[in-house]
Amino acid sequence: MTDPAEPASRIVPVERLLKAGADAFPGALAAKSLYPDSQFEVILVRGPNQRNDFHVDPYDELFLQMEGTIRVDTREEGGPRRQLVRPGELYVVPAGVPHSPLRPAGTWGLVVEIRRRPGDVELVEWYCDACGGLIERVSMASSEMIESLGPLLEGFQADERRRTCGDCGHVLPRPGPFTLDEGA
Repeated sequence: MTDPAEPASRIVPVERLLKAGADAFPGALAAKSLYPDSQFEVILVRGPNQRNDFHVDPYDELFLQMEGTIRVDTREEGGPRRQLVRPGELYVVPAGVPHSPLRPAGTWGLVVEIRRRPGDVELVEWYCDACGGLIERVSMASSEMIESLGPLLEGFQADERRRTCGDCGHVLPRPGPFTLDEGA
């Protein structure tokens, strides 16, 4: 999308991408990388998404919310937390903190991360929504994450045995499109 040697090509017409709508952002993550040659991974993301997994990054992750309000669930010391991120707000998830960005329809934001280096490892985790126990954790090289995440999420959701909590027996439901209840 960009040519680092050409300053004018470093400008991304974000408004045009927003108008392109959902068809320009296919897949479970509904995301588009804007600067593939940068040291930063800058990703334009749209809602709705359908996720119940938590991602653990080796570096901080910055969320800039452009349109609509999203919720970022984290699992930190002291228990699970829910953070609303409204238009015009920045939110940072520190490295190593499990997080799940939940995006309702009509939302747009930027996610900025340090581009992964060879040898970096990321985790995908699922937690029981009844007892809070860890259901499954998958570790993979960061270089595999983009190609592997969609099939990994689909495989987990398709297998009720994998979605069953070993602590309490509750089956984690398959996620549907996220809707935000700001009063919850």
